[in-house]
Amino acid sequence: MPLTVVIDTNFIAVPAQFGVDIFSESERVLERKLEFEILSTSLDELDQKLKDAKNKTEVRHFRVAKELVKRCKTVEPLEHTLELPVDDQILLYTELIDGVLATNDKELRSHARAKGIPVLILRGMKYLVLEGYVK
Repeated sequence: MPLTVVIDTNFIAVPAQFGVDIFSESERVLERKLEFEILSTSLDELDQKLKDAKNKTEVRHFRVAKELVKRCKTVEPLEHTLELPVDDQILLYTELIDGVLATNDKELRSHARAKGIPVLILRGMKYLVLEGYVK
C-alpha cells in the first residue's frame, strides 16, 4: 500500500516557482511508492490565489499549480472539520491517515511537527527534505 503525501496549497506551486519536481523528489526522499492527495478546500484556496494574483508571474505559478493538481487525488476534508481553517483540516486529515504533510508554511509545519506528523519541505530552493519520521 502506498504512503500518502497530503499537499498544501503553497507546496503545489513549488515546481513553477523553483523548478523542483515535487513528485519525483518526494519519492526520492521517502524511498517508496506514494499517493499524492490534496483537500478540496486547498483547491478552493488555490482558485482564490489565482483570482487574487497581482502580476503575470503569480498567475503563471498558480496556473501551473492547477495543472499539477491533476496528478493528485482530490479528497474531501473530514466532515467535522469543515468549519475549521484549511490548515487545521489538513493537519487533522493527515494525522488520521498517518500520512506525510508537504508544505512550506512555517506555522503549519510547526503544528504538524508538534503532532508528530512527518513533513516534506523545500530546502535551499533545490530539493526536498523530510522532517520527522515515517511510521
